[in-house]
Amino acid sequence: MGVLLKFIFIGVLAYYILKSAVRLLLPFLGKKFEEKINQANQANKKIKREGEITIEQMKNKANPIDKNTGEYVDYEEINP
Repeated sequence: MGVLLKFIFIGVLAYYILKSAVRLLLPFLGKKFEEKINQANQANKKIKREGEITIEQMKNKANPIDKNTGEYVDYEEINP
């Protein structure tokens, strides 16, 4: 019986220690993550002058059509 109580006590104590550690470390880790994101955004950000126009083109992703899929038929709704 003493071993069971000791096990439960250690489990509860470990739970509260981990809970406190997470509560203290999570804001610190969040700030570090936010700083890394901001640094990456600043590196990618280009300084544009007022009135300057830039055109960015997206890569064209062609969807290959499988020859075994069948024939395409237009759908036309018929109103009675």
